[in-house]
Amino acid sequence: MIKRLVKLPVSFWLILIFSFAVAAQDSSDCALTDAPRLHGLRLGMSPTEAQSVFGRDLKIKVKADGDRTFFQNYIGKKASGTLRGIRALYLRFLDGRLYQIEIFYEERADAPTLEIFAANLSAAMNLPAYLNWQFTKNKAVIDCRRFTLVADKPVDPRVVFTDTAKLAEAEARRKKSD
Repeated sequence: MIKRLVKLPVSFWLILIFSFAVAAQDSSDCALTDAPRLHGLRLGMSPTEAQSVFGRDLKIKVKADGDRTFFQNYIGKKASGTLRGIRALYLRFLDGRLYQIEIFYEERADAPTLEIFAANLSAAMNLPAYLNWQFTKNKAVIDCRRFTLVADKPVDPRVVFTDTAKLAEAEARRKKSD
């Protein structure tokens, strides 16, 4: 049997080795035990914990059942303090826990391209160097199964940071209530 395996074409062995390397890279990409923070926010925070990140700069209100999309924009008046440079902010809660953070930024001179914006995000979030952005069309994505981080720059830079399991649960609840 070993003689038969040795006689397999080189291309077979290269594909096999490459497949193992990709699988190993995917599992290491998702080896983070905790999701990183984005502007001091972490997935799973309560509204009170999220409020403490912003202090007086933002007043977060959530329904009594803990389910809410909180939205704040700074289109007419620029944000100040901890929110400086942010044009709009969405915080989505399910059962009183933050499961998605979506931030639209003002145009930034330090992020003229999506690649530079993604690199700056990695640095700001202290992401490990082995977490590689996957660039497709106008998006950059890091998918760590438990969470995803999506950056895009159609006009102004935007980032969406999501707890994937909670997002699926929120979507299932919405479909059920329709």
